[in-house]
Amino acid sequence: MSLKLFFGILSLIPAVAAYYFYFRDMFRGKTKPHAFSWLVWGTLSGDGFFAQVSAHAGIGAWATGLTSLASLTIALFALRIGATRPTRFDWTLLSLALTGLLLLFVVKNKEAALCITLFALVAGFAMNIRKAYRKPLEENAVAFWLNTLKFIPAIFALTSFSFLTVAYPFVAAVGNAGVALTVNMRSKMAHR
Repeated sequence: MSLKLFFGILSLIPAVAAYYFYFRDMFRGKTKPHAFSWLVWGTLSGDGFFAQVSAHAGIGAWATGLTSLASLTIALFALRIGATRPTRFDWTLLSLALTGLLLLFVVKNKEAALCITLFALVAGFAMNIRKAYRKPLEENAVAFWLNTLKFIPAIFALTSFSFLTVAYPFVAAVGNAGVALTVNMRSKMAHR
């Protein structure tokens, strides 16, 4: 087994575990996903996956592809069982994220397009951090920590290292850690 394949498989283990815990708690009614955040993440991770594939990321793109599929599935369920009362702030961030997504079809420069994607990705994390701050007991910190971890071996599994291949998983890891930290800190405060 090659080292890249090993890291590619290693990136999928925390990803599968993260989504298992998230779906489990979502169907139990404990976790209430923020529909807009998951829609943004699913769409943008799909775009990030295709950017990685076009830049010959290889096995390292697997975690990003899985993220897109799982996030879009969660977004669909979130419309029915999630936190579906968006605020003006949520609508603003969703508008910015969708504007960024639309610009991807206009911008010919791949690096500029990825920067737009990253901006929209951060907007999605901002929505979820705000929700996690207000309702930390409705989020699953373990899933976000595992989603942070999945991107570390995913970066090592990349067959090509460039801004196009590394930026998305790096920003996604930092964003997931931000949500997890917010949930952990606010949950402790809620239990006092």
